[in-house]
Amino acid sequence: MRIHKFKFFLILLLLQSGCLLLAQSDVLTAAGANPNRAQAKPQASSEWYNPTHVSLNVQAEGVTNRVTYEISSDHDLKITTNAKGKRGQQETSEIMFVNGHSKWMLAKNVPLEKGYEIDALDGPVLTLELVTELLRTAVPGGPGEITKSTAVNLHEKTKSIEVNTASASGGIEAPWTLQGTIEPTAADQWSFDLAVAHDQPMHITGTWQKEAAAPVFGDEMPLAGWQILSLGPVKRVDGGATIYDYGAQLSLKQPKTLGELRELATK
Repeated sequence: MRIHKFKFFLILLLLQSGCLLLAQSDVLTAAGANPNRAQAKPQASSEWYNPTHVSLNVQAEGVTNRVTYEISSDHDLKITTNAKGKRGQQETSEIMFVNGHSKWMLAKNVPLEKGYEIDALDGPVLTLELVTELLRTAVPGGPGEITKSTAVNLHEKTKSIEVNTASASGGIEAPWTLQGTIEPTAADQWSFDLAVAHDQPMHITGTWQKEAAAPVFGDEMPLAGWQILSLGPVKRVDGGATIYDYGAQLSLKQPKTLGELRELATK
């Protein structure tokens, strides 16, 4: 199993390479139980874990990437990443997780490494989980408790944060500090400006939103230009050894619309 154990600076590297895997039908997966770590999803009732839109500007080592997450009521997820390419130009990549009779991943303008295609989904998902957990740690009662600009000043000496997908993990090892502000900016929307001090400093700004009407990815959405991958158990051979893992595989199926894809089974 290819597991990513990273600190902050490696999150950036994953984003730069175009990297929530939803092992369950939930938008954010739970961290493994460990009494010495903060749980990545301690309570399903935490409103921080139920957004419809999240936008993040993640800055580390002098590079900033903008990532937007759109989450439907059916737990479909669309991730749009804007980052500078090798020649300095802005590049946009898109990834979707699709619920249906099977679980699917769509990718557009995303370089996929053969055998590790799921990495392109894991990176931004782990980043979203980590930021969500930082927000929950800062304001455990949820965004509804914030009615004006609120200062955040946390110094954690013993509790680490761990975040997971079905095929990758990451987080922050203690000690770490979190400073910044969170404030309401519109109906059901909050902005945040957070600085994390750890082995590598990280600056995160963005917005968290819970709309009355969640985004809708309609059945009529065309799939021209998208790579289609099935999600689930995969088998690969490495050095003569057979490895069973959870991953993404390019599909031979060629549905023309999102609705047709939702009706397909993997097999």
